[in-house]
Amino acid sequence: MQLKNFFTQQQVVRINSTEKQPALKELLSELQTQSLIENSNRYYAQIAHRESLENTGIGNSLAIPHARTETVKELITILGICNSPLEYQSIDGRPVRYILLSLFPTSLSTKYLYLIGMMARIFNNPENNSFLSQEHSPEEIYYFLNEKCEKYYNDISSESRKNDNQNIELSGVPSSDLDLMIRLDRLYNSYIEQGKPESIKQKIDDLKKLIDNRSLTYYERMKKKNNNPFAIVEKNSCSGCHMNIPPVELQNIQERDSIHVCTYCGRFLIVI
Repeated sequence: MQLKNFFTQQQVVRINSTEKQPALKELLSELQTQSLIENSNRYYAQIAHRESLENTGIGNSLAIPHARTETVKELITILGICNSPLEYQSIDGRPVRYILLSLFPTSLSTKYLYLIGMMARIFNNPENNSFLSQEHSPEEIYYFLNEKCEKYYNDISSESRKNDNQNIELSGVPSSDLDLMIRLDRLYNSYIEQGKPESIKQKIDDLKKLIDNRSLTYYERMKKKNNNPFAIVEKNSCSGCHMNIPPVELQNIQERDSIHVCTYCGRFLIVI
């Protein structure tokens, strides 16, 4: 996976603005100059509205303003490098040096979330701080991020092959256990909804005896963490966290030989 799958070197630019809103307008104007969008003012209104709902300064000098809109057909992204760090009210209180602005249709939400997950991990990595905090040309920044993009993809593919999520090893557990846990989950929900009758509790106890202890331990942990510990594989992504599933892991899931969990959110993955 390379950065060009998301944006090109020409979409990494310098920002002269020293305040947040002018910087957003500057980036949108550049997208219009590159003929990637029309009517930058319309998109600014959408971006500004999204910012009013939730500030997108996610910390480590990175901001991710974005808007989901059906007026674009592709994921359109531009990375602005601030000539002077600007105040963005980021969650860590630090000024922003990089603004990754994106526009995308609903159908490409998964691709966008993959991009953001990748960029957040790159910027959160202390090993990258030295380079990202120094002055570099847009070209140098692009090649640096592209290298990290490839490493990120290889790393998560390796994690998926190991199928080792949150230190729980489920390899070798038969896929039939997944069906049993789905039944168990329904019983738990009925148990709560019906006022915890003893008859359902007995069914729960009997069913738990049929499930591999590794699966059961992991299920109970995820049940406490998430109301729904299961996710469906939709369009090569996890319906729970909407993150993209690497091809090597997707192939293993489709074979249905054993239980698989999402590398990102930890939910059990179900193929329909």
